[in-house]
Amino acid sequence: MSIRSVIVVALVVALVVALVVALFAPSARAQNQNLWRSFAEKLPPGAFVVVHLSNGSSVKGHFVQVTPDTITVLPKTRLPVPARALPFTEIDSIDLQKEGMSPGAKVLVGVGVVGGVLAGIAIAVLASGGYD
Repeated sequence: MSIRSVIVVALVVALVVALVVALFAPSARAQNQNLWRSFAEKLPPGAFVVVHLSNGSSVKGHFVQVTPDTITVLPKTRLPVPARALPFTEIDSIDLQKEGMSPGAKVLVGVGVVGGVLAGIAIAVLASGGYD
């Protein structure tokens, strides 16, 4: 076989593979939509979710409701924003997560730990200083 015939065969195979993928991609997308719709229908209201979108972005927030075409999420942001209706055609995945502590709560825990350690050291110094 010459190099030219190898290249032609490779191009034909690549075109056939691309055509097969293009024909079956819409049905896979529809199955994906049905999968995420059935998952969202089972979510409890107020559940903390992360919705990954097909454009690469993600929305973290509380689940509000599901309709035949969309899932509604109230984004968790520092400043209040309106709920977003996300169409299932744009959803790559939905992750149910446990909501973590707020930054203010984390700071208070740190302050409490440091205060406790300092109080323990102070008590130890005072207790050891009284006995000679």
